[in-house]
Amino acid sequence: MSKPIIGITANQRLNTALDDLPWTYAPAGFSNAVIKSGAIPLLLPIGDDEAAATYVSMVDKIIMIGGQNVDPKFYHAENQAINDDFFLARDYFELAIIKEAIKQRKPILGICRGLQLMNVYLGGTLLQNIPNHWQEVPSDSLHHDIVIDSNSPLSTIYGQKPFINSFHHQAINQLADGLTVIAKDPRDGIIEAVVSTNDDIAFLGVQWHPELLQEVRQEDLKLFSYFINEFTHKK
Repeated sequence: MSKPIIGITANQRLNTALDDLPWTYAPAGFSNAVIKSGAIPLLLPIGDDEAAATYVSMVDKIIMIGGQNVDPKFYHAENQAINDDFFLARDYFELAIIKEAIKQRKPILGICRGLQLMNVYLGGTLLQNIPNHWQEVPSDSLHHDIVIDSNSPLSTIYGQKPFINSFHHQAINQLADGLTVIAKDPRDGIIEAVVSTNDDIAFLGVQWHPELLQEVRQEDLKLFSYFINEFTHKK
């Protein structure tokens, strides 16, 4: 039996150490977790709509990673972000990835920005500046606890009150139709995980960064394994 191919959306930033040349990349924790889960990772560089359709056709499932802020024009809001970390070409490309994944019935795991972008695609909005969600300790350490819905698949993996890491200034504000909340931060009610309730969309999203924890905590590796080997459309 051939191994499933998991597409991983790539980020792009300028390499200040090398003449500000743009570099395409994804944190190695993603590809490592995919490999350890018995699948083959395939990086998806930023491209146009045609590239998005081709990429989606080549893979079995898709992981959308973190990175820049989502441009607020996509949810009809003024820019109130505390930094200028935007990349419009990436927004357009990943929105095309989502559109094609839904069309081609390919499941998506959204991490941080990936969670936020799916919410925006489906008509939701974002909070642009939230306090106390960017930890100052190393990325593979834990920052705060969350409460997970006991009926969700995440409860089986993490239990109901696990600790997570946290690296985000933005979060879901108005939840889009077709998504349901399965985890929150008990301190401030920030949404930490959602799953699709639309039978035509197989989507699971988390606000934390399991790719940075999967080397040190089995639960986070199990999240990737669950998505790759079990998570699928309801019908």
